[in-house]
Amino acid sequence: MNPPTASATALVFTGERFTPESRGAIWYEHWHRYCAVAKLAHGRIVLDAACGEGYGSALLAREAAVVIGLDVGAEAIAHAQSRYAKRNLHYVRASVTALPLASSCVDVVVSFETIEHLAAQREMLAEFRRVLTANGVLVVSSPNRPVYNEGGDVANAFHVRELDRDELKALLDDGFPEQAWYAQRVIAQSLLWSECEPCAGASFDVLTDGGAARRSEPAAPMYFIVACGAKDVALPSLAPLSLFDDGRLSLWREFDRIAKRERQLTWDELDARKIAEDRLIDLVDQVNALTSERQRHAAIEHAIAQMQADYEQALAEVRAELVRTQAEFRREAAAHAETRGRLAYRETLPGWLRWPLGVARRRLAVRS
Repeated sequence: MNPPTASATALVFTGERFTPESRGAIWYEHWHRYCAVAKLAHGRIVLDAACGEGYGSALLAREAAVVIGLDVGAEAIAHAQSRYAKRNLHYVRASVTALPLASSCVDVVVSFETIEHLAAQREMLAEFRRVLTANGVLVVSSPNRPVYNEGGDVANAFHVRELDRDELKALLDDGFPEQAWYAQRVIAQSLLWSECEPCAGASFDVLTDGGAARRSEPAAPMYFIVACGAKDVALPSLAPLSLFDDGRLSLWREFDRIAKRERQLTWDELDARKIAEDRLIDLVDQVNALTSERQRHAAIEHAIAQMQADYEQALAEVRAELVRTQAEFRREAAAHAETRGRLAYRETLPGWLRWPLGVARRRLAVRS
């Protein structure tokens, strides 16, 4: 048995919503429900409330006139719209406690494994009653609390309020007093059936690539059991369908023990993934903070380098100006020294004697 083929990328299984890629007992449980009710949808308008990934809505759309798959999860609806495209199939994001549908517009409401996820259970059922036609039918499933987790060691973190039979009946009685109850569980028993006479009232539902189907036999036999005798001997009749175990479901409990271990490993993996994601977020924050700090330090170092360069340039300019000033000072000192020398010479006898001659020469030079 294979789920319908699809090209879209599968949703990651988180434990909240079933995905067709999941295997084990959960696969049989979820697909069996949709296969069992598929014929009820024939030619009708169907609401698949809390459709999740969308696989069940797509299966019902093979029979129904119109199917509306509704879920509160934005990711689930976007995935369903991309993976399951049919003309008579529509996916809508909304809450089951506030359906965006007109009153009395739906023939069948299917809501599998939804009610235990809500605190507002009566509000959900009231909405189902509102949108159903007068002759409409609700098919709802709910885990039986006393049996669902018999060991009590692996609680479902996504369940808000699980119900026993009496609690579920009390909720349904107001809006849906006409009730036909069916029981479901995955079993591990020996199955023996007759090839000669059909199993009266028995239904063997199977999921094929073509959708939900019913067969005359549950599976290919692994063994044959033949009651036989000589000609004209009256043969004894065995039951047309017989299920056998030891009265304690020992084979199932062994399978369930392994399944619970696998389920616990799945939860541990999900927890580890969540821890890893949280640590990754912290690491990203730290890296971003470190990057910001490095950028800040780089900016400071750049500013310091720029200040150092400006300082070096200013110092070089001051030194050059000092050199120019020192040269000018030396020139002025030399000029002053020359002047002092001339003044000192004039105070000597030769200076006094040569001074009138110098004045006379300058005057003659001016006249000429």
